Amino acid sequence: MKRIFQNHSIPVTRSQTLAMVLTGILSLGASMTLLQAAFAAPATLSESSAKLVKVKDVSLAQSLSGGEAFLKQQQSDRLPPRVANAVLVDLSRQTGINVQKFSIKESSRQKWTDGCLGLGTAAELCAAVIVPGWRVVVTDGSKTWVYRTDNTGRTIRQENSTSPVTNLPANLPQSVATPVKQDAAKRLNLTTDQVRIVQADKKTWSDGCLGLYEPNILCSQATVEGWQVIVEANQQRWFYRTNSSGSIVKLDQTASLPNPVKDAVLQRASRQTRLSVSQLRVLKAEQKNWDGCLGLGDRNVACPRILIRGWQVTVEAGQQILVYHANQDATTVRLNRAASQIGNANTINPTKISTSELPPSLGKDVLFRTISSGGITGRTYQTILFNDGRMIRQQVSSNGATSAEQKYQISRRELQQFQQILNQAQLAKFNQLSYPASQGAADYITVTISSKQGTTRYVDMVQDRLPEPLKEVIQGWNQIIRA
Repeated sequence: MKRIFQNHSIPVTRSQTLAMVLTGILSLGASMTLLQAAFAAPATLSESSAKLVKVKDVSLAQSLSGGEAFLKQQQSDRLPPRVANAVLVDLSRQTGINVQKFSIKESSRQKWTDGCLGLGTAAELCAAVIVPGWRVVVTDGSKTWVYRTDNTGRTIRQENSTSPVTNLPANLPQSVATPVKQDAAKRLNLTTDQVRIVQADKKTWSDGCLGLYEPNILCSQATVEGWQVIVEANQQRWFYRTNSSGSIVKLDQTASLPNPVKDAVLQRASRQTRLSVSQLRVLKAEQKNWDGCLGLGDRNVACPRILIRGWQVTVEAGQQILVYHANQDATTVRLNRAASQIGNANTINPTKISTSELPPSLGKDVLFRTISSGGITGRTYQTILFNDGRMIRQQVSSNGATSAEQKYQISRRELQQFQQILNQAQLAKFNQLSYPASQGAADYITVTISSKQGTTRYVDMVQDRLPEPLKEVIQGWNQIIRA
């Protein structure tokens, strides 16, 4: 019996061992299948099938799932190679430094305020859309450059160097830089450390007002050496004009108008006038503090007594002048009809003056000239204002000869006032335009005015219907000759 037991003991042990091995293999395979199914279920199994998948160690599954999310987040925060390449190639092209000398020091995801990535100039039209992208800091070990890009790297723009010496003139006086930063910081309620100078260029301004005119302010006519300084704060650029010492600092508000505000206003004007945006022009922009109605409340409407920072923007649309009020981000834009000059049945459509009809060009020493002809007498008179304030009035015959000359001198103050009116009027936009009389009119006087910016013609009976800049010049001129 004992021998029989011994004879059977070996086969039984082998069978059991084989069974255990096979069971282990099958169990391991099933476990692997279950784990694979657990991770694949959301993507490959139906909801009902996924519910059948069970993982005993729930905490392990959650840990693995969290790890996947963390990995995805890390990957999404990593600068895409194509964006990095676009930045490095552009910087290499601009500096002439081999691309291998650069390294990306820092990168971060951003949402830019417009299609120009918040770095548009006054002359650009930037799409008023939020653009997701990147801010990339590049270094060569000694200098630093900052770029802004969209998500793909197709649109890239360089900010400024974090080392002012590399991008700004070494001779920019501290007496200029300091008051500019102080003014910007005060306007934005920031510290001066939060305001960066990103560009500075030497300029020769046309007068003592640095080319920026204000009502009832007289400007000396001597040219002024100075600077144009561009600062950046709160993802916005501000343009300043200064004299050489920094004792005069003026904000160029029109140039500083944020592109999103400019775009929103021009789009509104385009819809109202049915002109394309390219046919419109911003004449003036001023920062304003509005009430809850943007300063356009009706008598029967109580406006919230809250302070809303914003802009007043004046737009030229053909022969119309439109004035808009906007809040800071241009989410609200309203037309100020009372301040606007909107076209109506009284609007005059100008015609083009042919080159053969133009009078002789002004001499270098002449500031302004008028030639009037017609009326009841049919005579022609020419009045000339020289740069030094001398005036001559002459009668002109049909053959061009002059006679009955009258001479007199205007005061320096009168001369400066009229020069300022001419500068503000920007007569170049009316060059070679004629504002004629209505059909059948008679006994009217035709007046041709000429300045350094061009020549314009009109008849006296339509003077009150001319564009506002022309009317201001004519009124200023009449005050001089009647004095």
